[in-house]
Amino acid sequence: MSVDHTATGIIGIDEVSNNGASDYVHGGNIDTPAEGFVGDSYGLTIEGWVLSRRIPIEHVEVLHEERPVAVVPVDLERPDIAAGFPQVEGASRSGFRASISTLKLADRFELVLRAKLVDDTRLPLARLHGRRRRLPASTGDEIQPLMVNTIGRSGSTLLVTLLSSHPEVVAFSPFIKDARVSTYWVNVLQDLSDPSSFLAPFDPPDLDAKRWWLDGDGGELGEPEVERWLGSEAVNSLAGLCRAQIEAFYRHLAGEGRPRYFVEKYLPHQAVPDLLGELYPAAREVILVRDFRDTLSSVIAFNRKRGWDAFGRSEGGDDAEYVRGALRQSVATLAERLHGEGTGVRLVRYEDLVLEPEPTLSELFTALGMDADPELVRETLELAQRSTASMDHHRTTSDPAASIGRWREDLPEEIAEVCNEELGPLLAEFGYDAS
Repeated sequence: MSVDHTATGIIGIDEVSNNGASDYVHGGNIDTPAEGFVGDSYGLTIEGWVLSRRIPIEHVEVLHEERPVAVVPVDLERPDIAAGFPQVEGASRSGFRASISTLKLADRFELVLRAKLVDDTRLPLARLHGRRRRLPASTGDEIQPLMVNTIGRSGSTLLVTLLSSHPEVVAFSPFIKDARVSTYWVNVLQDLSDPSSFLAPFDPPDLDAKRWWLDGDGGELGEPEVERWLGSEAVNSLAGLCRAQIEAFYRHLAGEGRPRYFVEKYLPHQAVPDLLGELYPAAREVILVRDFRDTLSSVIAFNRKRGWDAFGRSEGGDDAEYVRGALRQSVATLAERLHGEGTGVRLVRYEDLVLEPEPTLSELFTALGMDADPELVRETLELAQRSTASMDHHRTTSDPAASIGRWREDLPEEIAEVCNEELGPLLAEFGYDAS
């Protein structure tokens, strides 16, 4: 059983495992943090070394849930490694240091370190398992987040418009601008709680450089108590400021209204919903899904309509690679969130929203603690329909109902087969026929 180090500190490392030598590297090691480490800052600094056998190392990547949270060069002086490997070129500068904000991670996290060689080979170096203290919550008097967590082209704009047409919900013109006000301020919090930022004022490399306040080296300040305060109390204060900015915007937008929620969209891989769940005690999350084969069809059609790739398709590869990679990972993350703890997660299916809007909305409003009077539900639907009457530029079919099951005609047979192979169990988990 792991020990809850955060009972006494802000972060704790429960386990560190190094991969050791391989055919490609003489070896590598994480020097700090060690197993059992307890830190009193939301910032985490990882230091170690790695030494290539033949192919030069381009950099070291730190990944959380398969996404990089830091990419750092291997160029720090390591006289101890040079002494241990005198025959190996580059041993004297084989060290690396990565500083990250643990607010970019889940409160219980796993980090994977890997080396990227110049030939694009990626080699696992080490794993760290740890946890961090949750941010202090507000009193609950603010407008609370109503978070629509979904994959692009799943009908999120329709759902946000429907929700914001209810008098207890506020949003910024969902069919005109895809506003991400809370994501903006949470990203500010994440960046400024990184040691490379909060330590930058004490040894700035170049005050004329762009974003110098984000790009320090994350090294030690030499004043442990000041450094502790910067990474703890100052971060909590910053979290309160960011929360106040979100609240001020939506209070201004609501005018004389007194909404219960503000509603925005979020992406499955982001840590933002979890952090909002820490900051706001009554935050709620709605997971919106659509038959993922229809989602793929809509992504392909919308990208073709606009003439450029979005929704993760710009990262390269063909449609089959997209299904096996980004799409499958996003769907799996949504499934994990659906069964997780925290923000009172509620599932909505696009098909139910389109084909049976009144009972679907009534059930959702009730689950969110909102007025679900039948007349109000009908008024909400009518208001949303007026708001979306002339949004042809957003659609890729004649009407929403026509987009249901479109994959049977739109997707080539081989891509449909890849979808069923890769997404079959996940389709079934969300109530879709995987045949």
